[in-house]
This record gives sequence, C-alpha cells and structure tokens, in this order.
Amino acid sequence: MSPAPVLPAVPVQPTPRPAPAPAPGAEHTVLLLGDSLIATGFGDTLQAELDAHPSVRCRRKAKSSTGLSRPDFFDWMEAGRQEVERHQPEVVVVILGGNDGQALRDKAGGSAIAWGQAEWETAYRQRVQDFLGVIAAPGRKIVWLELPTTGLRRFEKKLALIRGLQREVIAAREDAVHVDTHPFFTDARGHALQEAHVEGFRKPMRLRMTDGVHFTVAGGRYFADKVYPEVLGVLGLEPAPRHAIAPAHGTAHSASGHGASSASHAAEPVVATP
Repeated sequence: MSPAPVLPAVPVQPTPRPAPAPAPGAEHTVLLLGDSLIATGFGDTLQAELDAHPSVRCRRKAKSSTGLSRPDFFDWMEAGRQEVERHQPEVVVVILGGNDGQALRDKAGGSAIAWGQAEWETAYRQRVQDFLGVIAAPGRKIVWLELPTTGLRRFEKKLALIRGLQREVIAAREDAVHVDTHPFFTDARGHALQEAHVEGFRKPMRLRMTDGVHFTVAGGRYFADKVYPEVLGVLGLEPAPRHAIAPAHGTAHSASGHGASSASHAAEPVVATP
C-alpha cells in the first residue's frame, strides 16, 4: 500500500476561537476509533466539541490507511481491546472500512482471501462481528458511522458492499447504533454534496480535498457538527450552549499527554491500494 502525496488543505480558515478544555468532572466517557477520518480534522473537531460539553470526556485512537482487512499491518482487534480497557467508555464511536476493499489477510500473514471471491463477504462480516465483540461491554453503546458518500463511482462500488455488510452486522445488535451519513453528503438529487454552509465560515465551503475522499478543514467541521448531536442523543444528553470550535490540534495527543490516545498523521489517503 503506497501512500499518496500529502494533499493540501483548503486555505480558507474559520474565525479562530479557543478550544475549551475537557470538564474535570465529566461523567460520560466517549471513545473515538477510526482511520484517517478520525485522525484528522473530523475527529479533531468532534473530540473538541464533545470535550466542550460539561458532562462528557472524549478520547481518541486513530491510525491512517487502516481497517479490518489488514491486521498484519495494523491490528484493530488488539488496538480496540486496549483502548476500551484503558478508558472504559460509555460510548464508542467507530468509522472504519474505507481501506477494506482489498484482500483480507490474517495477522500471521497466511493465505489471503481476494477481493471479489465469494468467501470475502462472509469473512469480512465475521471480522466486523469480532471487532464489535472486542469493544463491547455491558451497558456500553457503539455508534457506527456509515462511510460518507464520495461521488467516486469506482470507489463507491466497493464502499456500497462494505457499507451493506457493516449495516447488516450492526442491525443485529441491541448495543449498537448505525448512523446513516448518506443524507449529510448528498444533495436533493442524490448527488455527492460538494459545498455546504459550515458554522464558522462566511460562505459555502468545499467539503472534500482534491482526492474526493478526505475532508477539507470546513468539511471536517461540517461532518463533526452532524455527528455531535447523534452521540449526545445516545448518551441521553442535550447539546450544551456551544460556540464554533476551532480544533487546537491536527492529530490526537499521545496517551501520555492529556489522556487522549495516539493518532497517526493521515498523510496517507483513506483509500488503500487494492
């Protein structure tokens, strides 16, 4: 999997505002898990928004160019287990799968199941089930974010299958909520949304970078603003009085810093080479 060049962010920035520190007496812990979408602006903004709520403490673990297909590269089963044991979250928010449209391999590097083989769907479905089993616990809710619509026809064919399998597994669990992100990123005709009004910006802003997958600064905030109330709803909380939050950091802190888990820099695209 060869990483693509680092893509420049949209130069227009929102009006800067300080990001509030997490409330010291927060009673609910939320853990964010995912690939480069969590590692970069979307995850950064969502974490800042949740931490701004007086009843919520948010932690984050992200690794770019990863998913459930290549545990020989990065093992989300083990990483997920470690993170939920470390933070004991009440809610786990997950977005994974954009890199999974490729051969499935095991951690030991054994025989791969090629993309397109009949057994691929069965094996991938099982991996999603196993991952959910690892991060689940009594009383804990899992919020699974559907992979956002990209408008890239060839890529969307892969994503359609992956979304469907994930949705199927989530629907069978009482402790998990599937968030349909399709309405967030499509216009009235069902086409991929290119621009939108975003809090903190004076005019409609581009949502995607030039690769058509990753979010611009504005796009990351737009997505976070959509997901924020979904997470609070699962917690049974009302949104706190908010100001537009400009994330203070481009990636998550290391666990030894302020309690948030580590995240890679997401210079890589979310799309892995098949």
